[in-house]
Amino acid sequence: MKSILKLTVALCTLTLLNACDYIDKDIVANYGKENTTPQDTTTNTDSTETRTRIVLLEDFTGHLCPNCPQAATEVKNIENLFGEKVVAMALHVSETFAAPAPPSFPAEYRTTEGTAIDDFFKISDAGLPKGMINRRGYQGQHILPFQSWSTEVNNIINTPLDAWISMKNTFDENQKKVSVHLKIDFENPINDEVKLCVFLLQDSIISPQKDANAPGGKVVDYVHNHMLRKGLTPAFGESIATNPDKNTLPIERDYSLVLLPEWKPEHCKIVAYIYKVGNYEVVQAQEKPVK
Repeated sequence: MKSILKLTVALCTLTLLNACDYIDKDIVANYGKENTTPQDTTTNTDSTETRTRIVLLEDFTGHLCPNCPQAATEVKNIENLFGEKVVAMALHVSETFAAPAPPSFPAEYRTTEGTAIDDFFKISDAGLPKGMINRRGYQGQHILPFQSWSTEVNNIINTPLDAWISMKNTFDENQKKVSVHLKIDFENPINDEVKLCVFLLQDSIISPQKDANAPGGKVVDYVHNHMLRKGLTPAFGESIATNPDKNTLPIERDYSLVLLPEWKPEHCKIVAYIYKVGNYEVVQAQEKPVK
């Protein structure tokens, strides 16, 4: 019986040798052995990212602001011009410009974080639409009309990179939960304490908006984009480093948030930025979709 089995195996082997033009010797040698060192097929996002300065544009707005749609149009123009080098965030703020006003404007889009930022920088007190570009010029010329946003972005966009934020988001469909992993690398010395802020934004929200250029002064099905929905950190973030430089080890942070039903994950994104505590100037920003 054993002789018959050996003869069968030999004939099968000979058949395979004649049928194949090439046999991988490593496969033959290791056939039946466990692979104790499996190949790592994980993509290293850090090595594939093009590192460049990314500018934060904060658009302070509200559905009761008749000139704010012009600012939103300018944001779109800036995005078309600079692409992913600009991260835009729309903060609906103040009783005057963003409070619910039923029946025509029943929605409440103000947030705790947006209100805190507006109260500190006094943006809506200057009248809207107004904004900040990387919060430059604090206690000076930090409050900018939308007509000057593009010029200010252009002044910053090609300056040397001081830090880079890598972001990876994962979304749990069952829990409706987004998990965010961040890694911050410092490229140049920053002589200050550095804080990190992380927020959830949402695009494509259909809701009425006052518009001075629209018939009747209102657009019923206006599309709101970049809307601040919720902070994963407090409004002014958390401290991550003091006086970092290129020798500082990468700083990693993890955050998570369960989305409310009205926060449609397919239209949501996470924005993260770091800033210097001494003058509140934003060092670097980043943005990635929730899913």
